[in-house]
Amino acid sequence: MKKINIAIIGFGTVGSGLHALIEKNSAVITKRSGIEIAIKTICDIRVEHVKKHTTGIGITGDWEEVARDPDIDIVVELIGGIEPAKSIIRTALQSGKGVVTANKKLLAEEGADIFKLSGSGAARLGFEASVGGGIPCILALRHGLVGNRIKSIMGILNGTTNYILTKMQEGGIPFPAALADAQAKGFAEADASFDIEGYDAGHKIALLSMIAFNKTVSYSDVTIEGISNINTRDISYARDMGYVIKLLGIAKETDGGIDIRVHPTMIPEGHPLASVRHEYNSVMIDGDMTDPVILTGKGAGARPAASALISDIVQLSSGGFGSASAVVTDGRARHVRPGKRISRYYIRMQTDDRPGILAQIAGVLAQHDISISSVIQKEIHPEYVPLIFMTHEAEESGMLGALRDIKKFDFIHGEVMMIRVEDSLHAGGEE
Repeated sequence: MKKINIAIIGFGTVGSGLHALIEKNSAVITKRSGIEIAIKTICDIRVEHVKKHTTGIGITGDWEEVARDPDIDIVVELIGGIEPAKSIIRTALQSGKGVVTANKKLLAEEGADIFKLSGSGAARLGFEASVGGGIPCILALRHGLVGNRIKSIMGILNGTTNYILTKMQEGGIPFPAALADAQAKGFAEADASFDIEGYDAGHKIALLSMIAFNKTVSYSDVTIEGISNINTRDISYARDMGYVIKLLGIAKETDGGIDIRVHPTMIPEGHPLASVRHEYNSVMIDGDMTDPVILTGKGAGARPAASALISDIVQLSSGGFGSASAVVTDGRARHVRPGKRISRYYIRMQTDDRPGILAQIAGVLAQHDISISSVIQKEIHPEYVPLIFMTHEAEESGMLGALRDIKKFDFIHGEVMMIRVEDSLHAGGEE
């Protein structure tokens, strides 16, 4: 049996969850892995708070003391954000320690030099908990699918937005009420903008892309749209056409470069991701040898995150990550220009009820090389007529240009809504 001393830096929801898991399941972990995990130190500026919830563990507010302690084998960084988290991780790695983190923001935005450090000497980095909580999607990419060329990744990467969209779809409640319900149940923060505007999912798909395609991905190059503009009409119209709306993170390797994006997406009701409900996450990885592999589970919360942290601690302790860097890249990613992306589109607008309007809209779409797949004219409202278009595949630049022109018509009232449509199991369709 091998004993590993760890330090937990940050004793919030996830840090206390990790402590509780080790207290509860230490015998199971040792039996399965042959490794005894001992918490030597907990570091948190709220020293008295930690004392109230732990016994027999060293407690400090000084992270540098922890990161340089020769008796600590693995540092678990759980404070989040950029600094001092980056300094903590760098110091621990430079001291030859293993590091485990759930810090997706740091790794997605400034992870390049950290990944280089993690391949030098004895320093190793585990970050399974940064994406998908208890879903082992990073382990799958680094080990289980290492024999595959990854063609694409498509996933529901944020439990808050999936919960909100599920409530809107199944309960027919508007976005503000669904958000309030998510906040009341603890699935959303008081300021939920990081989740609902897609930034959280953007960090996650950027990280997954770096591992999958072995390229350095700049988070600023990820196209991100959130769900705050989705309303119950769109969800109802999608259902009528056999579709479900999900916030998806999509990454695909194409001849024109790597296409990485986060946005609301219509997928068929029979799609594997369509049935993923509430706070659950799901990641679909398409390898050239395996075809789509799907991993589903709770993506957030203390217990799923703690489970992922333990997995990384055991992997580091047993040498499971080998001697390579946490993410091996061979240069910066060449990104697809946003306007060159190909997709089908759902378009919703409200117009006056008079002859010739449909022909004028169809004419604008044709000018931008967009072919209409179907048109639905819903019931007449007291003032305006809702028109819904589904298009065939078209370049995004053409679609955006058409929308700009359509909005200029005086018979258009209110917003013109556009949602991308993915019919294939492979993000962006077959290659």
